[in-house]
Amino acid sequence: MAERTPRHPSLRPEDVSSSSRREQLRSSVETSPLLDLNAQEHARERAPENSKPIFEVRDLSFAYANQQVFEGLSFDIAEGKITALMGANGAGKSTLFKLLTKNLKPQGQAHIMLDGRDLNSYRLSELAKKLAVVWQNNIAPHDITVHDLVAYGRVPHKKAFQSMSHEDEAAIAEALKFCDLEGYEDRRMQELSGGQQQRVWIAMGLAQQTPIMFFDEPTSFLDVRYQVMVLRLIRRLNRELGLTVVVILHDINQSFELCDEVIALRPDGSLVKGSPQKLADEDFLRDIYEADLRVGMVGEQVVVHAPL
Repeated sequence: MAERTPRHPSLRPEDVSSSSRREQLRSSVETSPLLDLNAQEHARERAPENSKPIFEVRDLSFAYANQQVFEGLSFDIAEGKITALMGANGAGKSTLFKLLTKNLKPQGQAHIMLDGRDLNSYRLSELAKKLAVVWQNNIAPHDITVHDLVAYGRVPHKKAFQSMSHEDEAAIAEALKFCDLEGYEDRRMQELSGGQQQRVWIAMGLAQQTPIMFFDEPTSFLDVRYQVMVLRLIRRLNRELGLTVVVILHDINQSFELCDEVIALRPDGSLVKGSPQKLADEDFLRDIYEADLRVGMVGEQVVVHAPL
């Protein structure tokens, strides 16, 4: 769950590194029903309007030493939608992200419920089957191949020292296909561009086969071409596979274009939650970012810009 170089004692190198074994497994595996990439009949143009909450947060407070980040926040995150966490630097986006993924512990009388159950009651092994996290900063061994890195997404489904199964190889192959990485299996991570590497990390999270995925600033350090590719991929995860997505984005236009709902943190530690259409307002944006921003339209798309 935390940012780290992948090290999983439950997988042996020979379990994930043998190309011949992978080919034998792939040749005898049918497409996994858990990740049906060809099921276009299940694709949706937009998220369902009336979704039940997958996260229910009540009276959430957090402070670092003597610095209060926020206090008494209450909100829901809808199942099956893409929700953005927005706000100025220092407003608490990363703190909230870490609280929702159990990388920080709530303080006081706060309650975070995940799918009707207290988040703190989940063992990490259980939580890894409910949500996957793609962090902003990732480190991979310089010589690891794309296949071997994506294989780490299968760790929550394995017992100690258990070899890779047909189902594991199917999940890996389908994640690679969905992320447009077929043919990259034996490429080393160090040989790939930043945008390609980001798709590999997303594929690893997808191979985890969780109903929820979190993304921590997934377009940082990428050029415009790869930013668009990554955002389209995230949208497909939601629209085609029905995953619930929570994402931190600094770019306001990207948040409004990609997401169904926005949770915006004010500098005073309070929040506003609503649809992009509702929150595309100059007074609201000034309240959140303490900056003079303008809201316009290009066709049917809201565009936010800053006059210089």
